[in-house]
Amino acid sequence: MMTLSAYDREWLKRLLAYINETRGIDFSMYRHATVQRKLELRIEATKTGHYRHYLEHIKSRPEELDSLITALTIKVSTFFRNPLVFELLGAFVLPELAAEFGFLKVWSLGCAHGQEPYSVAMLALDLMKREKPVDIKILGTDVCDGAIGRSFEGTYPESELSDVKKKFLESFFERVAPGPDQRHAQEGMFRVSNEIKSIVRLECGDMLSRLKQSRAKEDRYNLILCRNVLIYMNRFLQSEVVRLISDILHENGYLVIGESEMLHEASREFFTQPFPGIKIFRKKSPLKKEGQGPS
Repeated sequence: MMTLSAYDREWLKRLLAYINETRGIDFSMYRHATVQRKLELRIEATKTGHYRHYLEHIKSRPEELDSLITALTIKVSTFFRNPLVFELLGAFVLPELAAEFGFLKVWSLGCAHGQEPYSVAMLALDLMKREKPVDIKILGTDVCDGAIGRSFEGTYPESELSDVKKKFLESFFERVAPGPDQRHAQEGMFRVSNEIKSIVRLECGDMLSRLKQSRAKEDRYNLILCRNVLIYMNRFLQSEVVRLISDILHENGYLVIGESEMLHEASREFFTQPFPGIKIFRKKSPLKKEGQGPS
């Protein structure tokens, strides 16, 4: 990837500022190499040749701005992605939180097309069949580029359900016929049940802004999933996101990040890692954090 001149950097800065102003997403805090590579692909596809001309292009063509945001916010997900993580959530984390708090309040950050919050909802409802029922509220958020619309419908191709257990497939999905315009017309399509949809709220918005709003409103959660999102951010933004998550996470609540991601040293003082090698972290109580005794 070529080194940018001062002229290029200035127009890249203006381009990212325009995206932030119009859509509320600050890509200047994401990894520069990733942003630059994705932008160059869109510039090549539109034959605009330069950041300056591409900026003029997206100002007159909002649909291209949608395409750019889709390219910059990679949405690759399946149900129960990384099955071991969900096995631990279902067997240990959710039962523990339900017993300790008497409720489950979950936030899936960067939820793509809704597979992650819906997966957690299946685990939670399955748990309620065996344990004392508790209030369940699950929020899934992502940037506004059309993905959330698909999530509302809750219809997915069979290829995205390869890690769904048979009992969940039978209890929480129904087979539907693919429409004529479906990209996956050659494979089976499944729709999430209304029972699952009833406990999941899906919304769009910039992650940093949403986290700050929740902190200001003192809106707190006992489980937050932020998987495969931090990897696209620079180190400063990673630390800021984890700090905000810690602020709205109940003591003894859990944070789950992607298996290729890590918490930096400054963030680790707020968390323990109960399952060695697995990126599931539990927020320490102040007493435990200060070394004055067990939580």
